This record gives sequence, structure tokens and C-alpha cells, in this order.
Amino acid sequence: MKLNSPFRTRSSALFYIGLSASLLIQGALAVKRGDFKTCEQAAFCRRHRSFADAMVQSSQSQAKVDATKESPVLHSASPYLITNNTVRLDGHTLVATVMHNVDQVPLTLEVIFMVNGVIRLRMQEETPLLPRFDETQKHVLRDEGRAFEYASVKDIEHTYERVDGSVVHVVRYTNEDSSGFGVRIVENPWSLSYLHDNKSVIELNHKGFFQFEHLRPKPGADEQGDVDGGWEETFHSWTDSKPRGPESFGMDIRFNGFEHVYGIPEHSASLSLKTTRDEKEGYNEPYRLWNLDVFEYEPDNPMALYGSIPFMTAHNPESTVGVFWLNAAETWVDVTRDKSNVFSNLLRLASGSDKEQAVNTHWISESGVLDLFLLPGKSVTELYKQYSALVEPTRLPRDFSLGYHQCRWNYIDQDDVLTVSKNMHEHDIPYDSIWLDIEYTDGKRYFTWDSSKFPDPISMQKQLSYDGHKLVTVIDPHVKHDSAYRVWKEGDEHGYFIKNKDESGNFQGWCWPGESNWVDYLKPGAMEWTGKQYHLEKFNGSTSDLFIWNDMNEPSIFNGPEITMGKDVKHYGGWEHRDLHNIYGM
Repeated sequence: MKLNSPFRTRSSALFYIGLSASLLIQGALAVKRGDFKTCEQAAFCRRHRSFADAMVQSSQSQAKVDATKESPVLHSASPYLITNNTVRLDGHTLVATVMHNVDQVPLTLEVIFMVNGVIRLRMQEETPLLPRFDETQKHVLRDEGRAFEYASVKDIEHTYERVDGSVVHVVRYTNEDSSGFGVRIVENPWSLSYLHDNKSVIELNHKGFFQFEHLRPKPGADEQGDVDGGWEETFHSWTDSKPRGPESFGMDIRFNGFEHVYGIPEHSASLSLKTTRDEKEGYNEPYRLWNLDVFEYEPDNPMALYGSIPFMTAHNPESTVGVFWLNAAETWVDVTRDKSNVFSNLLRLASGSDKEQAVNTHWISESGVLDLFLLPGKSVTELYKQYSALVEPTRLPRDFSLGYHQCRWNYIDQDDVLTVSKNMHEHDIPYDSIWLDIEYTDGKRYFTWDSSKFPDPISMQKQLSYDGHKLVTVIDPHVKHDSAYRVWKEGDEHGYFIKNKDESGNFQGWCWPGESNWVDYLKPGAMEWTGKQYHLEKFNGSTSDLFIWNDMNEPSIFNGPEITMGKDVKHYGGWEHRDLHNIYGM
């Protein structure tokens, strides 16, 4: 066939018409970016990125001056320092006071030495104006963080000396299991390096990006606020009242000797995290950690998605290290890589590193306390043992969950389910479970069945079980607002629902059932009460062969900002949703 034959021409035309139609459909279905914030639209992220830019510019100016010296010594331009004579080793914890050289608000720094070389670092105001949210550990860490093994006093040693006008502290592990691990802390400006065999592999505040917005009184009506977007912020038609004012913090974390970093899911991005400060090489937006229900999300994008796990690893042929940033508030993470220039060469000389390559990250969280873990590895296996010791290992899945699941929206009724199962058998298609979406319920009231469509759910489950199959039904966290609905009535009577920002009543939003309420898992008894709803005597029509699919637990709220809950609604204890959003679904 000739290339210019009529058939070839028609085929090509049809192909390009089809391709164009496909691209138009994809464009129509693509994520509505305007529904979700960028860093520039999140005031605290904008502030910290601007601060980082100022630190880079200041440090580069200093580097040009130092380059003329015979023995160049680089100090970041960070305005934070450890105050004189405040460093002390108290058992397995090194304690110090960090202060901004202008604001003069003392921050308490704790460096906690755990077994196997794991380091925990915590920081907040010495005497905060208001308490900061510090309950994330109760919901995330093993045994609520109360059962960790700490280094013995005899297994760590503390020394210090004056170097280039600043006091430098070194704490080393001396026991055989963790020998070679330690930390080096510089007082002015403050920085911390995690050491492997006397080489710095992880560095905190190396670039001087550390910034801690202390809690402060709200300025009067005739006073000008000192923080951009610190006391109120609007996104589209929603206004975040921010009654506590600015309380965010950020810090740079550098991985020396590494070219790649991985983790901080969930994002539709490459395994090796791309740079976020150069669109030609990666992105121009940081990776965002803020659980969101994003329909038709884009591939290769650092936008937030359904889950947020602030755990990052760096790996090379010789070593693997990790950082676990324990915070449930909105968090953004910038990633950059060093390039060879005068400034980077000075950084290499000052740190004593013999490897020029490094990955720099900048972590920014809106509220809570600064709480992070440095995991030394050195192997991948050792690293994940250390991580699982913090958060508990993932439970092994049931055998059937590893097989084929038949799921779509939506199976019409009981006969439809059994017919699909029968046809799967007739066509020799093996499967392990069938899933039911929200239409199985009585008017989207969870823990109920629509009796007109599923008149005998127990016999249906027994038939599926007899044939070797399980049934999976969806349960969403929203509770339909209906005074005749048992689950809603019990939740309301016990005060288990999240409250409005002024705590005047239950917060209400829209999801699949229409007007709905959400359980406040911080309220004592609320989590246990929710768990009991899954019991066979509560979930009528269920059997031991029925399993649960938890969905929409970002939480997804159709009429909320960014399709989720407003940040200033109240949880038990007066905490705002901004403080704990990323653990809500857990």
C-alpha cells in the first residue's frame, strides 16, 4: 500500500480526529485546579517560602565575602541561635533554649536519644501564649509514644568546644549497637547535623530556613497586623477566621551525599521526588500534604491527594536514612538539589563533606509543635525496622484481600449481586469478593440496608460465602442528619459530633446523604462508640463474612473549602480542625 493512498489518508484523518476528541474529553474531565490552593494562596506557605528566598540571598552575599578569605567559613544567615549556657544533657535528652535575635521569644529544643541511633527532636515556645496541639503522637505513634526505648545515660557522651567563634556540641552513642552515630549542634546560628562515622548525613537549618512563628496577642483594630494573612484568610467564598493567629513553623533538612529522596505520599508523582523550585527540571510548587478528595487528578503533579504520610527516605549504594515529620496540620515540602557553584562549594567545605551532591528539603507546617525523628538506617531493612518501631508495622492483610475484587458503581440489588457471582463462575473467572457502593443502604444511612433492594442480606452473604467469596460494603464517615436515624440520634445525644467554629452547635456539611455531621474522634468515647457500630448486633443484616471499605475520610465535604472541612471548626478540647486534619481518617 502506498503511503499516500486514499485509505491511508482517511485512516490518518480518523486517527487524529479520535486523538483530538480524546484529548478534549481528558481536558474536560481534568482536575479543577482552581478548587485547590497553591502555596502562594496559602499564607503560611507563602510566608515561609519568602523567608527562605531571603535567607538564600543573604547567605549567597555572605559566601562572596567568605570566598575572599584564606580559610572560608560559611555561616547561614539564620536569625535563630542557642542562647549562652542553656545546653545541658539531662539523661537521654539534650535540652537547649533557641531564640530569634530580634523577637527574643525563647523556644525549648529537646534532642532525645533513642535506642539504635534514632533521634527525636521537638521544639515549641518555652511558655506559649496558648497551648499548641500535641496529640498527633497519641493517634500515630506506637502505644501513643509512651513505650519507646531510650538510650542509657552510660551509652551517650557529650562534649563541646569553641569553633570559629561559636560553641559546637557533639553527642555520640558509645554502645556497640549504635557506635558511629551521633549529632553535632552549633549554637550560633543554631544547626544540627546527624553523624554517620563522623560524617554529616542529615543537616537541620543548614540553609537557615528555620522559622518559628510564636503565638502572640491579636493586634487591635487600630493596629496593623505584623504577619501577612496571619489573622484571617479568604479562599474563594470561604474565610478562615484564624482566631489563634500565626503559629506555623518551617525548617530545611538536607541529605548529604544523596542524589534521590523518596516518600511523603500520596502524590501522583515519580518515585524519586523531583525538584520543586525549577519547573524545567520538575515543578514550581512544593509537595503538599493535606488530605483531599481530588476528582480526576493529574499525573506528574505535587498536588495533595487522599492521604498524607510525612515520611521521607534518602538512599544511595552505601546508606539509607529517613526523616519522619510528626505533624497532622497542612504541610508543604520543597525539594531542591545542589548545583556546582561557588556557594555550594563553600557549603561543602564548611560541612566537611567529601561528596558534593545533596538533596535539600524545606518542610513547612501550619500549626502544632515541631516534632521529628531522624532514622539512621543504615540499610533499607534497618531503616524500616526503626520506622515500624515508631508507628507499628502494617498488619498482614487477609488472604482473600490479595485476590481479585469485583467492584463498580453500582450493583442494583441482591439478585444483581448473585447473578454477577453466578456468571463469574460460569465463565471460569476466579474472584474473591464483590464490593457494594453507597446504594445498598437505606437512603445513605450507613449500617443499614435498603430492604426493597436487599430483602435478605444475610442469605446473600451466606450464598457468597458458600461459593468461597466475601462481601465488602462501603461505610463513609459522614452521618446523615436525620433525627429518626439511630446512629445520628445516638451521636447527637452523646455530643460526639464536631462543632461549629463558635461551638454553638454541630457542624453540618454536604456529602452523599445531603446534610451530614461528622464524628469528633478527639471526644472521649467517640471512637469506641463508632467502632461498636460495626458489631453484628448493631449492623443488622451483617455477618462475619462482611468486610468494610472506609471511604470519603479526608474528610470529603462537597460544600466546604477545597471540598473538605473548614480549618476553624472545633474539635473536643477547643482544637481547630487545622491542627489534626491529616489524622482525621485514621
